[in-house]
Amino acid sequence: MALLNICAITGANMVVQVGLAFIRQEREADYNWALEFLRGLIAKESIQEPLSIVTDREIALIKALRTHFPSSQHLLCRWHVNMNVLAKTKKFFPAPILVNNRPIRHPQFQEFLTSWNVLLASPTVPIYNQRLAEMQAKYPTSAVKYCTDTWLIWKENLVATYIDQYLHFGVTVTSPIEGCHATLKGYLQRGHGDLRGVFNRLKLFWTAQQSTIQSTVAQQQLRPKHSVNIPLFTAVLQHVHTYALQKILQERAKLHAKGSRPSSSCTCSIQQSMGLPCYHTIWQRQQESGAIRLEDIHPHWYITRPEPGPDSRLPISHPLPVLNPLPVQGRGRPRGALGGVVRPISTRREPALFEYETPSSSAPPTVNRAPQERLYVVNSGLARLENGHHDLYEPGTQRERAYMRGISSIYQTDSIVDASTAAATAVESDIIDVIEVDVGF
Repeated sequence: MALLNICAITGANMVVQVGLAFIRQEREADYNWALEFLRGLIAKESIQEPLSIVTDREIALIKALRTHFPSSQHLLCRWHVNMNVLAKTKKFFPAPILVNNRPIRHPQFQEFLTSWNVLLASPTVPIYNQRLAEMQAKYPTSAVKYCTDTWLIWKENLVATYIDQYLHFGVTVTSPIEGCHATLKGYLQRGHGDLRGVFNRLKLFWTAQQSTIQSTVAQQQLRPKHSVNIPLFTAVLQHVHTYALQKILQERAKLHAKGSRPSSSCTCSIQQSMGLPCYHTIWQRQQESGAIRLEDIHPHWYITRPEPGPDSRLPISHPLPVLNPLPVQGRGRPRGALGGVVRPISTRREPALFEYETPSSSAPPTVNRAPQERLYVVNSGLARLENGHHDLYEPGTQRERAYMRGISSIYQTDSIVDASTAAATAVESDIIDVIEVDVGF
């Protein structure tokens, strides 16, 4: 039986498994059965429905999602799309070449893959149309036709200018689930156990998963990273995940020299797609109180989220930054006003004699050592297929093993590279390895 693995991404960029189901076949009826139970559990526990759902090109699953979660935005996994484009268009380009006895892609093919990823990252519709026309004029017609007829019919679920109109929090690939699936297999250990044995092992996995998430959150609150422990985050440091704060730092880097004013017109999409303030908002907050407010950040990134319901509100009002207290001037003359010697007031003891002397080793004395520095829903692609559109998609497309290893960093909790960038980088790498068939595609 097939195993349907349903996962979510937390505000700390950690994968949490929310559901597992053994289904008889990968058909729409089987997916409907599993999703019906999932939707019932969501309603029973008063859990908010997912804002966006990412899947591969499984038509039966996409139809079932449209039935049970019509208000959720569906995204097509960019990693799976890129692997299909890589495998199916390479035959239209020259063969790989040897450089220092190492095979690499032909420069023309590498340039095509780069242009394809640039096309997917198009920020506006005119730019998308312009880049698509450039690809059609520059590269082999068969390669471009495969991309347009097979994948760009899903452009509303794939291209940045369309998907960035909805909240997806930077999750545009299913690659993090691959790491969760591998961890799950480590607990199961074998594939011929009974359902009771599988369930008992899954309980161990779920307990360890919950402990890891709680430990990570506690460490973030107790010992925040130096990069985010700055006055800009004074009001949100203990209430927002570090991963979101690092994203805000990347956005702040877009600001020009200190004190310069950004352009008045804001066309940023990070607020709509990520729920984080753009650099225009950051500049405005710096001019006002010098700190980002909690209401500038979507509740998805909160460590403690508000309870769902009509009375949902922010857990706390944003506090003002805590400033260093001013020194209090006592009565009478200031010390040293009459020319006397002012000795520093300190509780630190005087160093002993052996501390002044040079030790027997070649190391410098301790007292002379210099202090160290502290370092909503669009299903146009599905509609086109239902209206009779034919493409060249084949399930189980071959992929190159090296690219699976290239995206392994996405599952790391301290990674600040978003998933779409990592997937694009994996496709653009110049490593060519042995190709194998992915039966679980």
